[in-house]
Amino acid sequence: MESVKIAISTNGPTLEDTVNPRFGRAPGFLIVDSQSLEFSYLDNGLSQTMSQGAGIQAAQNVAGSGAQVVLTGYVGPKAFTALEAAHVQIGQDVENMTVRQAVEEFNKGNITIASSPNSQGKSGMSATAQAPQQPQGAGAGAGRGAGAGMGAGRGMGGGRGQGGQGGGRCGGQGGGRRGGGRF
Repeated sequence: MESVKIAISTNGPTLEDTVNPRFGRAPGFLIVDSQSLEFSYLDNGLSQTMSQGAGIQAAQNVAGSGAQVVLTGYVGPKAFTALEAAHVQIGQDVENMTVRQAVEEFNKGNITIASSPNSQGKSGMSATAQAPQQPQGAGAGAGRGAGAGMGAGRGMGGGRGQGGQGGGRCGGQGGGRRGGGRF
């Protein structure tokens, strides 16, 4: 098997520490070479203190580390979209084991790569939630799906709402005016 760089949400900086099930709010990530088990620790302290956007910030940090795969317990829809946009594969429902055990299970092929998030995240909207119908140009906001752009629209991707691109909380353009979102 070819060596893969894996980011694992963890409670501590060693291979013997346990996997933390919360992707965005984990204390840190162990960035592990799947074959040599060489690793480095990526602190996630800043994301833990954020009132919103912790998963997106964690996704940016993990993508910046060069990781090709994330192993964790739960990933919300915005973080999932951000990881997908960065071409990082996601193994979910990985918990109740050490980081070393998670890598071993990955190497054995026992961890399935996810095709959708397994947590609704803080917003309570699922990845397929639709914005209420509004007249064209009203800036519907939530949109559906997500594009490849980093920063505009819902979470970290483009997405299309009823009133244009994105709109609402996450920036983008809605109804002919600039969305003043928080991300």
